[in-house]
Amino acid sequence: MKDSPAFIYVHKTNGTIRVESLDTARNIDGNPEWKHVSTVNAHVILENILRAKGKDRNQIIKHLLT
Repeated sequence: MKDSPAFIYVHKTNGTIRVESLDTARNIDGNPEWKHVSTVNAHVILENILRAKGKDRNQIIKHLLT
């Protein structure tokens, strides 16, 4: 299975979340309106979120956005 990096950005003023591929992340990287908060392997993190329950799931998501 090919690695699938996902680049997570949060808009600095309104909190909108964007998850981008390498190709599309290049278009917003360095844009002062967007803050890069995480780079993850999409398959791994999605599996972790889906397997986690309750508070653990919320912690994984919170960690991705800080």
